[in-house]
Amino acid sequence: MRLICPHCMNGVAVSDDAAGKEATCPNCGKSFPTPARYNAVVSGAASAVASAAASAPVPPPGLVPPVPAPVPHSPTAPPGYVPPAPVPPDGFLQPPAPSAESLTPVGYTHSVGISISPKVVAWLPAVLLALVFALTFFPWVGAYAGSTAVYSQRPWGAMSGGSPNRNYKFEEAGTIPSDWIDKMRSDWRLMVPFFLLLLTALVFAWAERGVRSLDPRKVPPLAKLWPWRNSIVAAGAALALFFLVWEMANGFSMERAIRQHIAEQFAERREKAAASPATLAKLEYEEEQTYDAYHVERTWWLYLALGCNALAVAAVMARVGLDNRGNKPPPKLVLHY
Repeated sequence: MRLICPHCMNGVAVSDDAAGKEATCPNCGKSFPTPARYNAVVSGAASAVASAAASAPVPPPGLVPPVPAPVPHSPTAPPGYVPPAPVPPDGFLQPPAPSAESLTPVGYTHSVGISISPKVVAWLPAVLLALVFALTFFPWVGAYAGSTAVYSQRPWGAMSGGSPNRNYKFEEAGTIPSDWIDKMRSDWRLMVPFFLLLLTALVFAWAERGVRSLDPRKVPPLAKLWPWRNSIVAAGAALALFFLVWEMANGFSMERAIRQHIAEQFAERREKAAASPATLAKLEYEEEQTYDAYHVERTWWLYLALGCNALAVAAVMARVGLDNRGNKPPPKLVLHY
């Protein structure tokens, strides 16, 4: 017997001995009932009908009774079967897909949708990491007199441990003391890993985008790493973000040098006030006030670099998710109002 599995809707060959029993589909492995074998039995009512037909008058020769038109019969669909959508004839347009307006929930009148384009998401990690690298050439921390930076420090300077950028005109005015500059030390333990990870992620992100002009898979050192390019970009961007947050929590060398200079000024008084908690609390307040007099601030360039780095990590993860969707349409954000 040839049957249709009601679970997977595939044709199944079943032996005649399984008629009226449970059969197992070889495709999906689920069981389903099979129809019983048909046995023709002549009932008493059928015999009476046959006898009445035999005793009926025979029409005269040459007269052919009309043949009744056959009654169309539609077979019953197996359980679980969903009929396909009707295909319009040639020359007719396909029915339009339901729009966002037609799917608007009850109570709303308008809908606005934005599709997340995989092509745009694929470019985001390379663009955002390049922006982070460009922002490293701007000052990330400084000491300001009004809106003008008297001293400022870039991340490259924090890594090398050199002197900060100095505005000698305002420095000579004595608005902010400069006797703390000699206490600056290098932040290479945190900034060197940050730059190495950032540059690694940046190179792989742009190499993946420039695959048409220069195929990295033809370069022997990159051929083995190329299948892991998205993981390398994600790990590099995430670890670079980790070291940047660690550096911010630890304080840049310029910030630490000013705090060390102030701590040395209050060291003798702190020793004398060690036995008095009230006096010690007062000294800590004076130290904070002295530090505030230097007007040390972190710039928006730093926070912009931090945000772009975080967005780059999210963009890599979003791209991996979109790649795993296969041929499915891109996700869409719909706003109902």
